[in-house]
Amino acid sequence: MDEFNKIFFYCKKDMEKILEKFQKEIHRIRLGSKSIIPFIEKIKIKCYGALFPLIEVANIHIIDNINITIQPWDRSIISNIDKAIIDSNLGVMPTNKGEYIHIHLPIITEEGRKNLMKKIKSQTEQAKVFIRNTRKKNNQNIKKLKLSEDLHKKGENRIQKITNEYIQKIDCFFLSKEKEILKNK
Repeated sequence: MDEFNKIFFYCKKDMEKILEKFQKEIHRIRLGSKSIIPFIEKIKIKCYGALFPLIEVANIHIIDNINITIQPWDRSIISNIDKAIIDSNLGVMPTNKGEYIHIHLPIITEEGRKNLMKKIKSQTEQAKVFIRNTRKKNNQNIKKLKLSEDLHKKGENRIQKITNEYIQKIDCFFLSKEKEILKNK
């Protein structure tokens, strides 16, 4: 019976990892300065013989939804910050103004929003496929235990409940992101 419970534990753990990875990927899809700031803050800047997160070497100001300025505490590292932002692949292009760096985020058009939604839908479906594959793997693990038909059915039902729970969490997250994208018109 201990092996039986281990299967449920690992099933839930695997599905939780899938959900977390999915959420991270979707969070990276940006709509404005507030949604990109957490990623900018973590960009590693090479200075003083080490790597530091940008937030530790500069002030980051949100001007409005599409403009950000970054003012380093030491102007000698401004080119390092500029290069690190470009290398981060966030899809933004910094402008070095000498004393500070300016980032202008492009306005997302209606077509851009539709493309974002297509990308998010695709990632949502992919996450659901991973969840279902995890269900299948764990159902096979239950079969390997050679349990009675009743326990076998109970195990499959419990794994299906866990699967439904995680599919629902993925759907809820998708709907909240969809609402956010469509709201910011």
